[in-house]
Amino acid sequence: MRRLIVEISSRAFSKLDPENPLQKIRSIEVLHFLKVDPQEVALIAKVEFNKPDVSIKDILPNDLVETQLLEHEKEKGVYTYFMKARPSQSVHVHGGTDLTAGGGYFSLPFEVKDGKVKITFLGTAKQVKDFIRLFEELCDSVGARSRVISHTDAQFPPHSPLSRLTEKQRRVLIMAHKLGYYDIPKKIRLVQLAEKLDLAYSTVDMQLRRAERRLLNHIMNES
Repeated sequence: MRRLIVEISSRAFSKLDPENPLQKIRSIEVLHFLKVDPQEVALIAKVEFNKPDVSIKDILPNDLVETQLLEHEKEKGVYTYFMKARPSQSVHVHGGTDLTAGGGYFSLPFEVKDGKVKITFLGTAKQVKDFIRLFEELCDSVGARSRVISHTDAQFPPHSPLSRLTEKQRRVLIMAHKLGYYDIPKKIRLVQLAEKLDLAYSTVDMQLRRAERRLLNHIMNES
């Protein structure tokens, strides 16, 4: 099984699916894919809107998508939704292209943030090759540009707590553990870790905190 992550700007992604109003969304992160088959796609996602008066109904047509609010973090303006749709509306984009026509599965991370869309795809070597071909042809057809940011063996089992983290959170957390950030005493300080990762100090600090919080929430909910 191979794991592919592609990235494209939100503006370019809007060209692939003109009816997708990403301009109303500050960020969206799929937390869980509950079901993906020819009849139905169901998922749980966190959504942050650009304006407080925007709701999920403003960005998704009611006759095509079923939504249910699960949680609202008022202090952050973040909503967690259950969403369900017909695959014809969720995996087909510009020109009716089906990105999963060759088989395979969408996986995590699957998110829109900071003006970029990140899509993760799991499949055999052939399925990943077919996905890349379809995605590149799709981008070329609308003059959009994308890039592959990761193409590796799928190393994390489905029930691994690490699978709950974003790619950046996993990278920062694994490197921190590898270099002894969590050792007593610490073998590396946060500023040095940031230099090793070639990231800003604030970015590394934020990613570690988010990863730790997500893992702790998972552990507490499982106990």
